Amino acid sequence: MNTDPLHLSNAEILVIDDTPANLDLLAHILSEQGYKVRVAPNGKLALQSAKAIPPHLILLDIMMPEMDGYAVCEALKADEKTRDIPVIFLSALDNATDKMKAFQVGGADYISKPFEVIEVLARIENQLRARSLQLQLQEKNQHLHEEVRQRRRTEVEIRLLLATTQAIARCEDIHAALTVVLRLLCQTIHWDYGEAWLPRRDREGKIVLEYSRGWYARNQDLSEVRERHLDGAIAPDVGLFERIYATQEPLWIETIETENSPVLPPAHPMRDREFQAAFAIPIVSDRKILAILVFLNRASVPLNSWFISLASAVAAQLGSTIARKQAEENLRITQERYHNLVKNAIEGIFQVTPSGQYLSANLALAKMFGYESPEDLTEGIQNIDRELYVNSNRRAEFIAEIEAEGSVVSFESQVYRQDHTTIWISENARAVRDEEGKILYYEGTVSNITERKLAQEALQFQKEQIEKLLLNILPKPIAQRLQTDSSAIADSFPDVSVLFADLVGFTKFSAHKTPRELVQILNSIFSQFDRLCEKYHLEKIKTIGDAYMVVGGLPNYREDHGDAIAQMALEMQTALTQFNIDSGQTLQLRIGIHIGPVIAGIIGISKFIYDLWGDTVNVASRMESSGIPGKIQATEVFYKRLNGQFVFRERGTIPIKGKGEMRTYLLLGRRSTDEAGKPPDPL
Repeated sequence: MNTDPLHLSNAEILVIDDTPANLDLLAHILSEQGYKVRVAPNGKLALQSAKAIPPHLILLDIMMPEMDGYAVCEALKADEKTRDIPVIFLSALDNATDKMKAFQVGGADYISKPFEVIEVLARIENQLRARSLQLQLQEKNQHLHEEVRQRRRTEVEIRLLLATTQAIARCEDIHAALTVVLRLLCQTIHWDYGEAWLPRRDREGKIVLEYSRGWYARNQDLSEVRERHLDGAIAPDVGLFERIYATQEPLWIETIETENSPVLPPAHPMRDREFQAAFAIPIVSDRKILAILVFLNRASVPLNSWFISLASAVAAQLGSTIARKQAEENLRITQERYHNLVKNAIEGIFQVTPSGQYLSANLALAKMFGYESPEDLTEGIQNIDRELYVNSNRRAEFIAEIEAEGSVVSFESQVYRQDHTTIWISENARAVRDEEGKILYYEGTVSNITERKLAQEALQFQKEQIEKLLLNILPKPIAQRLQTDSSAIADSFPDVSVLFADLVGFTKFSAHKTPRELVQILNSIFSQFDRLCEKYHLEKIKTIGDAYMVVGGLPNYREDHGDAIAQMALEMQTALTQFNIDSGQTLQLRIGIHIGPVIAGIIGISKFIYDLWGDTVNVASRMESSGIPGKIQATEVFYKRLNGQFVFRERGTIPIKGKGEMRTYLLLGRRSTDEAGKPPDPL
C-alpha cells in the first residue's frame, strides 16, 4: 500500500459506492477534514485505482452491481500491493450476518447507514492512526534488525580472526595452520571443500603448484579423492590459477558451467566432482604469491563481498605467517594489520587488572565511554568498580560469574560516560591466568546496546498499552485468550440476559448541541451506566451512537444474570432521572430485555470487537425499539423467570418485527422483602 509517511491530515482515502449522491456526500465530508479523496463508482474501477496508486484507507459499499463490496475486499486482500490497506465497510445492511461476512473477508470496521458523520470521522481517524503506528514500528524493527545483523557480522569477523591468530600461534608448521584456517572459513560460509596450493620451483626452474597437506572436506567422498592425489603438482598457467597469477586478486566464480574457459585445470583431482561454484584467494607478500587458497561448492553461490573481505583478512594473516619463515619484516606487517583491525573495530576491546584498572583499550571503547583516545580512558578511570558501573555491586557480580563459569557472555550493565551521562553495555570477557592459576587480567569486548535497550523498553511499554487497551474493549477472560490463542474465538452460551437501551429523541436533541456538548452529555450518562455494569458484574458489549448494550451471564456464567440485568435496568432509569435533575435536561430512556441463548466472539482483524449474535439479541433489540419512553419492556420469557423477585405490569400483545405478535411486560421495580416470598403473579 501507500508507503509515504502517513500524516492524518493529508491521508488519501478511496471511496467506493455505486450511488453518486453517496460519493459526493462522503467526498465533501472527508475533503472538509483535509483528506485527499478519490472516488470509484464500481468495484472494477476501484481495484484498478487502488492498485495504480494505493490509498491509505478505503470506504467500501457492499451492495453494488456486477461486483459487490465483499468481492472487492477479497480481491484487495489477495493482492500483495493492497492487502494491508484498511477497509471500512459503509452499508445500509445492518444484519449481523452481513457484518460477520464483512469482517471475514478482511474488513477492518463496519459502519451502518444512515451514519453519524462524527462516528465515520472518528473511525477513519482510529484506523489511520493505528496504521501509522504500525508503519512506525515496522520501520524501527527494520533498523534494529539491520543493526543486529551488522553487529553479528562484526563479531563473526573478530572471532574468526582471533581464532585464526590463535591457530597459527599453536600450530607447529604452515600445513597445520592451513588445515585450521580452511576448516574455519568453510564452516563460516558453509562451503563443501577447501584446499591450499603452495608454489615451488621445479627442476627446470619453472613455478609449479603442489598440494598443501592442509585442507578441509565436508563429505567423506571428497576426502578419499583428495588422499589419492596428495602428491599431484599443477602448472599455474590454466584456469583460475592463471587468472590468480595474472591479477594477484581474489577470484569468485558463481557458476562454473557458465565460464567460457576451464576453471579447474585438467589435472585437478576435483574437476569431475560436479562442483558449481569456486572461490580462490592468493596469499601475497611483497607482490609474491606465497600460497593460493581454493574453495569449491556443489551449489552455485552469488558473489559475497563480505566473505571476500573476511577471507582476505585471514589470507593476510596466513601470508605474514608464511613470510615469517623468510623474513621478520613480513611478521611485523601481519601484527600491524591485526592491531589496526582491533584499533578500528566497531566494538570496544579491553584488558583490565583484577583491581579494576585498565591495562589497554582500543579507540572504539574510548569513544564509547566519551574519551578522545585510549590513553585518556586508561588515565581517566583508575578504578572501574567505583567510577564506571552505575550499580556499585555490578563489578563484583562480573567477577563472581567469571569465577563460576570461566567467562561472561552478554553481561549487561549500565555505566557512566566521561560526561556523567549513562549508557547500556554488553560485555564478553574471560580471565587470563598464569601457570599457577592466578588471574593476571581480564580481557574481552564491549558493545553499546543503549539503542536496543531503549527499543526493548518501548516495545514493552507498547505491549502494556495494548494489554490495557484490550482490557478496556474486551472481557478479561477473552482478552487473555486472544493473547495466547491465535485461532478464532467464538463461544455458545445457552442462557444469558441481553439489555438494549436507547436515549429517546436524542438525534433531534443533538441538533441543538455543539459536538463537544454532545460528547460530554453522552460520556456523563454512559459513564454512570459503565459503573452500574461494574457494580453488578455485567459485560458492556458496545455503544452505538446513543444506544447502550449490556449482557449478563457471559463470558463467565452466573445463575442470577437475569436478576442483575433487571436491577441494572431499574438503576439506569434512576441514574438518568438524577442526570436530568442535575443538568436541567428532559432525556428519557427506552430499555428492552430478553433472555436466551447467544453466540459470542471476536470479529475484526486490526480492530477487535467482542459482539453477540442470535435470536435473543434481535428480540432484545426489538423490545427496546418497540418500547415506551421512560419504561423497561421485557419478554414473557424474562417475566416468567423474574416475576418472583420483581414487579411487572402486563403491557399486552404487540406486533414485533420479524417475530409477529408477542406478549410483553413492563418492569416496574423489585419486590419488597415481604413480597419476595410470595408466589409469582399469574399471567
